Amino acid sequence: MTTGSSKNQVDNFSIHGHSIGEVYNIPMTAINRPIPSILDREKVEGMKKAMQTEEQKDDLTPIDVHHVQYKGEDYYFAFGGCHRWAAHKELGKEKIRGKLINTPPSMIKNYLGASSPFKDV
Repeated sequence: MTTGSSKNQVDNFSIHGHSIGEVYNIPMTAINRPIPSILDREKVEGMKKAMQTEEQKDDLTPIDVHHVQYKGEDYYFAFGGCHRWAAHKELGKEKIRGKLINTPPSMIKNYLGASSPFKDV
């Protein structure tokens, strides 16, 4: 919990990726977002504004991207970061900063059920 923080301060923390230090610029087209987002437009607009200022452009927390290797193929899933994703998309960004979390196919199947591309795990 952050105390005494200003409204513009970014809390650069994520639950899954907290212990991961390496941040990548990941092509947005490579990432699957299987769950529809419910967006707070004010939050998206604030992020877009921050991304367009030189001193705050890298202040947004990198999104957590689950990296799955399955039958020799790489898959990338993002379940959170919907406001950051929307801000990048609306600004026409081709890449988004993210932390890769190695995730077994069975975990994605748990999240997605019958919608999972991993049928035999």
